Amino acid sequence: MELQHAVWLASIFGPFLVIMGLWMLFYHENMNKIMASIKGCSGCFYVLGIINLLIGLTIISRCNIWEWNAAVLVTLLGWFLIVRGVFSLFIPQVLMKWTMGKGVIKGIGLLPLIWGALMSWFAFS
Repeated sequence: MELQHAVWLASIFGPFLVIMGLWMLFYHENMNKIMASIKGCSGCFYVLGIINLLIGLTIISRCNIWEWNAAVLVTLLGWFLIVRGVFSLFIPQVLMKWTMGKGVIKGIGLLPLIWGALMSWFAFS
């Protein structure tokens, strides 16, 4: 049953991550503007942290598979979102420092692109 949940979640988050990764790679200037805007609005940063935490907990509640197969991609996504949400709430300055470096956004765009492609392959093959 958990494997069915993993496939379902991968079919949603896989294409989403591919689209976001492509957007971050090709429109990184816009992403930099958005990140600068969020940095200036601490309330927005905390709301995004709460959303990350909620989505991560939802993923883990449905799919927490630690077997060495493609389903672990979904589990790792959930735990990543939980950690990012907790960092956003408790140590936002560290998270902002990591993500606001020059050229970091463009480089970070590769991660969701590759992760999303792998999750899409798992979900749709």
